[in-house]
Amino acid sequence: MENVNPAKQNYPRGYLLIIIAVLFWGGSASLAKIFFSGNFDTLVLTQTRVTFSLVIMAFYFLLKERAVFRIQKKDILLFVMTGVLGLAVTNYSYYYTVKYSTVATAILIQYTAPVIVMVYMVLVSKEEGWNRIKIFALLLSLIGCYCAVSGDGFATFQLQGWTMISGIASALGFALLIVMTKHFSKSYSAKTTLIYLLFFASLFWLFISTPSEIIAKDFSLITWGKFFFFAIISLLIPNFCFTASAKHLDASTAGIVSTLEPVIAVIVAFFALGETLTTIQMLGGVFVVAAVLLLEIKKQ
Repeated sequence: MENVNPAKQNYPRGYLLIIIAVLFWGGSASLAKIFFSGNFDTLVLTQTRVTFSLVIMAFYFLLKERAVFRIQKKDILLFVMTGVLGLAVTNYSYYYTVKYSTVATAILIQYTAPVIVMVYMVLVSKEEGWNRIKIFALLLSLIGCYCAVSGDGFATFQLQGWTMISGIASALGFALLIVMTKHFSKSYSAKTTLIYLLFFASLFWLFISTPSEIIAKDFSLITWGKFFFFAIISLLIPNFCFTASAKHLDASTAGIVSTLEPVIAVIVAFFALGETLTTIQMLGGVFVVAAVLLLEIKKQ
């Protein structure tokens, strides 16, 4: 196993890392629209972004730092579970909900994850305690997230058929990813954690869509280049930052701060795609930022 010295929590560093992550996550939706104009298979996009990210990390660390690949046998099943359910299934179920329901519904459902995380960390694992400021920050961030995606009116849940399952799966999977990332941070570096999550997520996708099936789609070199660049921007950089932040932040805090993502997505879409930015959405952004500031004040 890689030798990791337990570092003292550095809250500003943790907040900075996760904010960088949500900046990239939030901007990736607009980037996807610019790059692909809707003419792409979401399954292929989901699979290639994971696989390309893995290839980049694996190639680099095989040459520079092979100790990154050392893990204990007892943790293999946990990495498999988190890579498949927390990364692969979460991404696909989210995009499935977007495709067959609405973007607002998909985001609102997925970002109930911080509630699941807080309940688990307090009542089940008992690794965290109740705190009035944190609970208030959680509620404020959820209201802000709701307002940020509601647009001109008030967003409503539009779940029917399989989207009821996919929506819930995306929230549970994201919560699992947050909790297990914190768990792995106690024994492994962010590099080790992410590379194994990517490996098992990529392995899972090979059973769903084989390389020959993807090659048969006959994408141009330009499209492959876009897939490669998109993998770096939408997954490799933000997920590494998110994973690294786990050493410095509680799992529930990370979940609350991650609700900045839909706010960033709305702002980027306004500037990059010319989409509307309403008063309700701006108010939502203020609420989420206020929630994050409350968490930082609590640490002072």
